[in-house]
Amino acid sequence: MEISRRNLFKWAGFLGAGLALPKVVKAKVLTPKEKPLPYLDSEVYKPAVCKLCPALCMLQIRVVNGSPVGVAGMQGHPISQGAHCPKGGAILQDLYHPDRLRSPMRQTGPRDSGQWERISWDEAHQILHDKLFDLIRRGKPEALAMLAAPIRDIRHEIQKRFAQIFGTSNFWEWNWPLATGPLDAFKTMHGTSEGLFYDLANANLVVSFGWDWLQSFLSPVEAQRAFSLLRRARLERRTRMIQIEPRLSVTASKADEWISIKPDTEGVLALGVAHVLIQENLYDKNFIVQWASGFEEFKKLVLKEYEPQKVSEIVGIKTDQIFQIAHEMASIRPALAITCRTSRFNQIAVHSLNALVGSIGVKRGILATEAEKYQLTLPPLSIPKPKTEPIASLDGIPEAILAPSSSPIEILWMERVNPVFLSPQPAQWKKVMEKIPFIISFSSFLDESSQMADIVLPPHHSLEAWQYGFSPTLEGHGVISFAPPVIDPIYNTGDHGDFILGLAKSLGQRFASAFPWETFVESLQKAVKKAGADEPMKKGGWWEYQAEIANIASTIKTGSKKIKLASEALTSVVEGAQDPSHPLRLYIHVPMAYSFGEGAHLPYLHSLAGAHLGEQWETWVEIHPYTAKRLGIADKQEIWVESLAAKIKARARLYEGIREDTVSVPFGLGHTALGRYARGIGSNPGELLSSEMDVSGQIAWQRARVKVYGA
Repeated sequence: MEISRRNLFKWAGFLGAGLALPKVVKAKVLTPKEKPLPYLDSEVYKPAVCKLCPALCMLQIRVVNGSPVGVAGMQGHPISQGAHCPKGGAILQDLYHPDRLRSPMRQTGPRDSGQWERISWDEAHQILHDKLFDLIRRGKPEALAMLAAPIRDIRHEIQKRFAQIFGTSNFWEWNWPLATGPLDAFKTMHGTSEGLFYDLANANLVVSFGWDWLQSFLSPVEAQRAFSLLRRARLERRTRMIQIEPRLSVTASKADEWISIKPDTEGVLALGVAHVLIQENLYDKNFIVQWASGFEEFKKLVLKEYEPQKVSEIVGIKTDQIFQIAHEMASIRPALAITCRTSRFNQIAVHSLNALVGSIGVKRGILATEAEKYQLTLPPLSIPKPKTEPIASLDGIPEAILAPSSSPIEILWMERVNPVFLSPQPAQWKKVMEKIPFIISFSSFLDESSQMADIVLPPHHSLEAWQYGFSPTLEGHGVISFAPPVIDPIYNTGDHGDFILGLAKSLGQRFASAFPWETFVESLQKAVKKAGADEPMKKGGWWEYQAEIANIASTIKTGSKKIKLASEALTSVVEGAQDPSHPLRLYIHVPMAYSFGEGAHLPYLHSLAGAHLGEQWETWVEIHPYTAKRLGIADKQEIWVESLAAKIKARARLYEGIREDTVSVPFGLGHTALGRYARGIGSNPGELLSSEMDVSGQIAWQRARVKVYGA
């Protein structure tokens, strides 16, 4: 405004008139108008089971005027103990997400074209019914494949039973390997993986081989709780933590000692430690004699192939450190060697150490629980075994489908899984889907895999439907948790369990008799009544079963009744392919915000992912300052990371917490779908990986070699 004599007099007049007004009138006229706060008609706190990861913690949802507005941990719940992880805190963003699917969708254009139309649930039912009935008519039940999230609840059981009654053995659970214990090693060495768990909260010595467990444990909340228990300094001994990992992760930063080794060499190091234990007679002879088989073959292999000097050159640490780890594991009993589900080689090598030091079947070591038997189940049903074997293991699906001229799978049924994003070489899975004639996906969002589907069915959000979940605690007890719907469904979504029940009834008497319930809730009530857990289900709550801890013998299901030291799985030193043109190793890490490779669609989680470097909303590459200087790369510079398979763009961040011969990239970003907050944000390091398997037939997640240069 122009400051003139005329304007000055005008504003002075307004001011004088205002001051002359009576006090009451002045307050009414001059007080700024503000929109009043909503009237607080009701405020309640309702229980909920968080389904954003397999931990299944219970939450308390603050509901104001009928709308969920706040989240807190459920006080006293055996898993969460009143806390929640970042994902639990983001559950309302998931509920109110603007890109949540609001109705069943049918793809009208070519796959991945983004051309969709809304259809009714009845139409979706009829389309799938006709497709499945056609397989039944042609006697090809094995042409149905089901890929499901490993959430342990009754809906999952219904889905699994549907596959069984249909007659297909092609049912897989999509486990995220970097957040799961060494199930393959347990199965190979014990004959079963059921019920085995690390007594982490009571350990004397934890030697973690490549598992950033404070970030990527099955239950992040329980991992944090275990850490707090370990650090409470028991009077008789302070727990010692050794973290063996290429990168200074959250776990490494909180450990007593961080030993930085080359990626994917954890198993080799473990066998070097085994060499010292055997060579110096530090292993538990009584345990080996009584409980282990194959020791002589294992000993021969280890002493011949894994001499510490040789191992130190492969893994990139000093020989003395191998002796140090061995001596500590031999002297601090029981020592606990832990690892996640990376290569089968690494898993078996690491778990062999637990056998050598006699840490299996003892408190503070490896225990077995019978908690699983308290999981709610459907009534048993006698179903003949499918006539055909699965076409492949989970990792081998792409090859099994792409190799023949026509796909052995005609219908792919996905339930909350996204292999086109979560796999090494995701483009390979995209080709798999292009070859499958019909795909249906149960998903709340159009993720990369759902975009390849013919029909997408959005299930109710976990706050909109009855929830049940089973989880084992750190102590090996079983917890079943219940929660009624917090609110009615916001959109035209459906109950996944109800849809399967309706589908089964329409396929004939054989199916109908296997599913004698009208609704999922009815099946849940029957299971609850059988378990005697009616009370917590009525209003939402939990039931904890004090499961018995099994003895050593009950952890072993092998034919010999002994733990198998599987030397045949460790027959050659694993060393990634040398390639001077790609001199750096790639190490993929998973921040808690993106645990299980999920969460990039939630803005709150973006803000937490790279807190140690102030990074958010983008993919960064951790590179050692010396390496960066040698390559002429500056901090925060955009660079390319290139492997033989692909190249991705990311921002370089100089970080002393990474080896000079390695760069590290977080996993979780780089979506090409999944809504506005995920699509086009960052890069997917999974594209840099090959489909290479380790010597024992498992995907090698940490073996890629790369080069980096300015973008």
